[in-house]
Formats: sequence, structure tokens, C-alpha cells
Amino acid sequence: MSAEEEVNCPVCGNLIDITIINEHIDNNCSMTITKEPKKLASPVKNDNTTQTTKRKNMLDYWGKPSTEVASPILSKETSKETTISRSKETSDIRPTKQIKTRHTKVNIPLAARVRPKNLDTFVGQKDLIGENGMLRNLILHDKIPSMIFWGPSGTGKTTLARIITKMTQSICKEFSGITHASADIKKAFDEAKNEQKLTGRRTIIFLDEIHRFNKPQQDLFLPYVESGDVTLIGATTENPSFKINSALLSRCKVFTLKKLSPDEIHYILQRAIQDIFQQRKESVESEEAIVQSTSQSSKEHNEVDDDVLRLLAVMSDGDARVALNSLEIALNASCQERRRINKEDIKIVFQKSHLLYDKDGEEHYNIISALHKSMRGSDANASLYWLGRMLIAGEDPLYIARRLIVFASEDVGLADNNALPLATATYQACQFIGMPECEINLAHCVTYLAETQKSVRTYKAYGLVKQTVQSEYTYPVPLHLRNAPTKLMKDFGYGFDYKYNPDYEGPVNQEYLPKELKCKVFLDVYGPTKRDELIEKVKQIE
Repeated sequence: MSAEEEVNCPVCGNLIDITIINEHIDNNCSMTITKEPKKLASPVKNDNTTQTTKRKNMLDYWGKPSTEVASPILSKETSKETTISRSKETSDIRPTKQIKTRHTKVNIPLAARVRPKNLDTFVGQKDLIGENGMLRNLILHDKIPSMIFWGPSGTGKTTLARIITKMTQSICKEFSGITHASADIKKAFDEAKNEQKLTGRRTIIFLDEIHRFNKPQQDLFLPYVESGDVTLIGATTENPSFKINSALLSRCKVFTLKKLSPDEIHYILQRAIQDIFQQRKESVESEEAIVQSTSQSSKEHNEVDDDVLRLLAVMSDGDARVALNSLEIALNASCQERRRINKEDIKIVFQKSHLLYDKDGEEHYNIISALHKSMRGSDANASLYWLGRMLIAGEDPLYIARRLIVFASEDVGLADNNALPLATATYQACQFIGMPECEINLAHCVTYLAETQKSVRTYKAYGLVKQTVQSEYTYPVPLHLRNAPTKLMKDFGYGFDYKYNPDYEGPVNQEYLPKELKCKVFLDVYGPTKRDELIEKVKQIE
């Protein structure tokens, strides 16, 4: 028998004929070995290299053999002892005790832990899901239409969508406009069609951040929403009029979610406090004495005063998620120092720099519109407030300065010709010195523009000009007003009979409009025609 026909038994370590190795192991290594185990010979020829390679391959497959030399004939008891010995050796390289891990919700963010599971625990949006809310009735009767939830962050868009998916009898699939692609949506459409044919059940597709999908991606929903194969629930913080395709928008009902009030945020925080303390008690895995002392200390140091919660409710600006996350951070920090949290902790942790203001979103245009209208209304107090809202939130000061230059001509106009130079100088000041110093220059200009006299005479007149040009025929320039730099043009009558005004001592009888527009007037067409009735009543009372 050659060396190539023998292998080491993984149990007893003896060299066994390869043809009977399976039977040898099945009989607990009790089969008689006809040949003594070979010792490793000194390296002489390549045969030994082959033997070593074979042995190594078998060791890699079966594991480390016993270091004890087994007898040619092994009894069952001997085999058992050898197996136990091998088990002990193998256990030396393994942990003596498996570490038990306990899955808890402690590592989950607080905002996710206290997320409402049903309509009764949902806070806010009473006009939609209140006792007589339209959306509540649709949910309870399982008549869910395709819809878009539009509102600021932390108002419950995702939470409400998940509650709907739990209460309906439809199949629900959740996607995100950030992490999912068109292929995922197409696959969901195919599954929805098959489910509709086989079981008759509808499929609800919840797409969070739907505004992240571009126009072709949004167009994928059109035939399926139109046919009723799927019910779309989208959530967005952007204005659907700008971010959602008009074709898809016409097939969906838009529900607007409002910012939560401070009282609603305060209630959410109170409910979250109970969850935090409960989780901390459950996370204690020590002896009973330690639990008791820790419980007493937790009660002493981790209670939160009501005025602290109310401060956080105001600073969160209607965003429940921001409020909950800030509360969790403050509690964790104070727990390490064994003290109660206070208002200063909230201010430090909160760091109010998340003002609801998106430079490319709707709130950007909302606030600049508020600034413009406040200055137009000569309310310098409100104008400065809206200016501060933009600057503190991180708006580009040059953008604001450009808007002030526009305002100087659009709303102040001819009533104060100093407004435009001041606005232009303010823009240059912002370029020269930058933030934060240039905010004083902007405040200076805003106050002046708000308090000065206003005139929209030019602005209104030019608007009528644009309307005329776009709606009427483009009449040719009268010949006498045309330039005639060449002899040929003069021969055609260009500039003929033009009256050069400086040559005359007074007004000149000359037409400057096309004869078809001879009687067209642009300036002073529009004038104030309305009166504020409330102001009139106040004057009468005085």
C-alpha cells in the first residue's frame, strides 16, 4: 500500500487505508489497522513532500488531530476518551462562555422609540385626523386615495403614513426618494399587479422624500395610480406645486401638515420622559441592591422641570424630532454628571441654528416675501425681524442686498431718488466687509427703505408696457425717429422731418409713438382705489 493511499483518521490520528476510512470512523475507530502508523521520514525525495501536502489538506478539512498516538485497535471507551480529549483541546481556543446580548430599544433614537403607533396617540394636525377630520374618516373606512403629505420636518408626515399602512387591509411597501431607485419602484409595481390579480388586494406605496425623485421617476407612477393598481402616499417638505409633476399632482390629494404648537411639543416631551426612565430601568442588569440605589439616584437626578421642557418646546420651532433628540442628548449628558438638567443645558445642546429656512426651498421665498411686504407697508419693526430671520439662518447677505436694490426702484421709485444709491452702496458694503459686520449695513438700508415715501408709478407703467408689447402687434418705428447714418437710409426717409428739441424754445409738436398707439397712455394709469375700512373706523372713533 503506497503513502498516497493512506490518510490520517481525524478522530484517532492513525494512518488508515483511504478505501475504508468512512467505515473506520462509522465504527468508532474500532476496525483493526493492518499497518502501523508511519512516522515522518527525513526529507529524501519528493514522495515526502506529497505525503506532507496530503496530510495538510486533510488537517485543514477535518481539524487538528489528537496529539496522542492511538493503539492499532481502539475500543469504544478508548475512542470516547480520545474524543473528549480532543474536545477539551479544541475548547481552549474558543470562549469558555458565550456572551449573551440583550436586545433593547435603548440604542434606538428617542424620536423613533416614542413614534405613535395609532391615531389616538398621534399629536397635532387636528384638522386632518381630529374627531371629524376628513383624513381620519378615510382611514377608518379604508378608503385611502393617493395623497401627498406636505409640511415641515418633524410634523408627523412619515408617522401618519405608517399609521395608515398599519390600519389598512392593503399590502404596504415603503420606499425613500433618497435610497431607492427606479428599479425598486418598477419591481413593486409588478408585484402589486400580480397581487391584485391573485388576491384582489390593493398595494400602498409610501414614498418618503418624494421630491427627491426627478420628473421621469415621478412619471413612472402615472399609469399605476391612474388604473388603481397602487395607492401612492408621498411625503415632502417642498412645495408640491414646484417639486411634483402636475400630471401626478392632479391624481393625488394634497394634505398640508402644519408646524406643531409649543403646547403639542410640550406634551410629546412629557410622554418621552416616561419612556426614557422606563428604558433606563430595564437596561440595569445588576444585583437588586444596585438596582435600588440606581433607581433612587435616577429619580433624584433625571427628573426634568416643566419650565425646561417648555423652553425646549419653544426653541424646537414646531419640529418634534429636533425637540426629542435635543432632550435625549441633554439627559444623557446630565446623567453622567449625576444632576438635573436646566435651561442652560438645553441652550447648549440645542444650539438653535436649525431655523426653518432652506436657501433653495419654499421658506426661503416666504421670508424674503415677508421682508419685501413689510418694507412696502412701512413697518420697519417687522422688516428688521424678517431680515434677522434670514441672516441668523445663514442667508447670503449679497442676495438680500440685491433684493433691496430691486425694492428701491420697484416700491420707492420716484418718491425718493436717494433710495437706489443707498441700496447700491449697501451691496458694495456687504462685498467689502462681509458677515457679520455687514448685517448692520443691511439693517440701516432696510430701515430707511421701510420708512421713506413710496411710489410705484414707474413700476406700474412699465408693467403695462410689457403687457402691451406681448399682446399687440409690433408696430414699426416711425421714419422720423429712425437713425440715418448712410445716404441710402436718408433716401428712404429715415430721420426726415425730425425736430431736434434743443433747437426749439419750448415743447415741440412731434409724435414719439407709432401712430397706432398715439392715444396709448402708460404712466399714471393705475392709482390707489381702495381704502382700509378698519383704519377708517379707527379714525371715526378718534
